[in-house]
Amino acid sequence: MGAAGTKGIVNIVIESRIEDPERIERRREQIVRAAVRRFAVDGYHRTTIKDIAETAGISSGLIYSYVKDKEDVLFLVFLLIFRTYQREIPRKLEGVTDPLLRFCTVVRAYCEAVDSNVGATVVGYHESGSLRPELRKAVQEMELETNKLISGPIEECVKAGYFRSVNVDLLSFRLVFLAHGWALKHWHFARIVSLDGYIEEGLSSFLNGLLTPSGWQHWQSLMSVETAGAPARPAAGRKRPAVKARRRQ
Repeated sequence: MGAAGTKGIVNIVIESRIEDPERIERRREQIVRAAVRRFAVDGYHRTTIKDIAETAGISSGLIYSYVKDKEDVLFLVFLLIFRTYQREIPRKLEGVTDPLLRFCTVVRAYCEAVDSNVGATVVGYHESGSLRPELRKAVQEMELETNKLISGPIEECVKAGYFRSVNVDLLSFRLVFLAHGWALKHWHFARIVSLDGYIEEGLSSFLNGLLTPSGWQHWQSLMSVETAGAPARPAAGRKRPAVKARRRQ
């Protein structure tokens, strides 16, 4: 039992000897959280099921009731990451209709989702090559499906004339790298900038390269409603947007 997928993206089954789906979900999350902590310290290959069990405070035999091997546990780490994206990003887009605000909201939501799973994201980057081919392919499919959450708002901005014509797929991946960069260099960035500051800098840089003249005009009209003061001017002479997106009432 225990179908491991998210919104029908993949059809991989992680075998379990337990019949209760809620119990499976709860116990596997406990196992995954413990595995992430051990993988981060010792690496995937040096960590054993016994190590994970000790960290989780359960027996090795109990873990084998929910997975068949360590590779299943690693795949569940990826599943945890992508489920977070698929749950949190659409939730934060609810009620946001303006294309530019949707773009900023989706980037912010992605970065915040990464921040909630920093350890798992780092493990995923380091260990994706350790998965057997069918699991690795499933992870790739989940990544592409998640990227659609980003590419949609980009396409909306291009269609509205707010963004210049761009390679949407390439831009989506660049924004993913922005979000993942917070996790990969968290050991450094967390000491010098807040998550909000990191997102603001990243979004400002992207918007300055993407906005058309009508996009700048529209953004300024949004900001005149959303902020009390005028945005500061960047060195290039254009007005740099204040990019913390809020829902318009």
